[in-house]
Amino acid sequence: MQPWIHSAAGMGRMLLAAWLIGLSAGCRPARPLEDARPCQIYVTSDPAGAALALDGAGLSPAPVTLQVRPGEHLLTARKPGYEEKRITFNARAGERIPVELKLEPLRGLLLVHSQPDGADVEMNSVHYGKTPLLLPNFPLGRHQIRFSAPGYLPKVVEVEVADRTPVLARARLDSDAGRLSVDSKPAGAQVLLNGAELGKTPLRQPRLPAGRHVLELALAGYNPYREEFEVKAGVEHKVNVTLTPLPGSLAVHTDPPGARVFLNDQYRGDSPFAATGLPPGKYVVRAELRGYAPALSTNVLELGGELLVEFKLERDSGTILVSTEPPGVTVFLNGENRGVTEARGTERISAQMALDFVPRGRQTLQLARQGYYDVAHTRMIVPGQTEIIHEKMRLRPVEFVPTHVIRTGEGPAFTFRGIIRERFGNGDIKLEIEPGIFKTFRAAEILEIEPIPGD
Repeated sequence: MQPWIHSAAGMGRMLLAAWLIGLSAGCRPARPLEDARPCQIYVTSDPAGAALALDGAGLSPAPVTLQVRPGEHLLTARKPGYEEKRITFNARAGERIPVELKLEPLRGLLLVHSQPDGADVEMNSVHYGKTPLLLPNFPLGRHQIRFSAPGYLPKVVEVEVADRTPVLARARLDSDAGRLSVDSKPAGAQVLLNGAELGKTPLRQPRLPAGRHVLELALAGYNPYREEFEVKAGVEHKVNVTLTPLPGSLAVHTDPPGARVFLNDQYRGDSPFAATGLPPGKYVVRAELRGYAPALSTNVLELGGELLVEFKLERDSGTILVSTEPPGVTVFLNGENRGVTEARGTERISAQMALDFVPRGRQTLQLARQGYYDVAHTRMIVPGQTEIIHEKMRLRPVEFVPTHVIRTGEGPAFTFRGIIRERFGNGDIKLEIEPGIFKTFRAAEILEIEPIPGD
């Protein structure tokens, strides 16, 4: 732009010289010696809005259109954050001149230091180098500078650069490492940090990066230990753990099943039996089942161990099969009531009663029924063997006194008086109508049973 303005002025001087030559030759001039028409200038700035001054006098911000006298002028543009821009131009009368002013951003001077030296310097993800640094063309404004170095915590420092006045940005970096000490009772636990094995307790880790970590301890027979913790730079994190033993389990099986199970003389249940959550130690296991010899076993349960104790029980008893005539006889074994013999339909002989698990050795069996003589038997019981006893009971001689009346119809011919000697499961009744003479009535034919009141 400026060279063009100066070349136009040269042409003007040439025209003036030609006019003077013509005048001196007696020619009439075409126009006056001096043309005072103003020059029009359209001024823009990049960026827009720059403050303008013409020959030192302030103007409206760009863009703006100016009317200036012909001749040489000084145009100045200013905008915060940009370098001042000056331009000189020579205006010719009646000209229209576009003028564009491109402003360069103003840059600052930044000095960057760190302790220790050699830290990486970044701003807006752009790497500027390592400290110490001189940045002579640093953009103006407020900025955040990030310092980082291996083995140290990153640090962000905020600076404000307003002009070319040197600004110092300084950062003192803190170590990113802490310390770790781990002890356990008992010692010898495997130490894992963030999944990686470090060794066994007791353990010292002199350098540990700051931040969150996961510590795990493992020792056979003990519950594992896990801890999440935060390590701070320059701080020692101490761990002192008493590991808890893993509980053990014990199972007891017997053949046959159903035996009473004792652990250290305490009844714990019937087989098959299982106990969990047991502390380690010695356990005396005893199994008892009626008719079998007791079984005993001493066992040592380790930390977190599993024990299976199996007993094949040996039979220590025999069996007695008892039948009586008539049924309804109460059976006592060594004075213990073992039940009453049961009828088999209308038969005079009872069904066999099984007395199982009769202890080995000499045993006494007693049979009793009202109106009959008691009977006693002594048997030597051998384990696994069966004794069969059949007893025909003998009536006691007693005065015959009828106790009941049974009617099967109307009239004396269908009325019977006597003593009821047997009641069968199907409802039939055996009546002694005279001493030693019995009559059995079917349930279907009995119309009425009436007791005879006593004296």
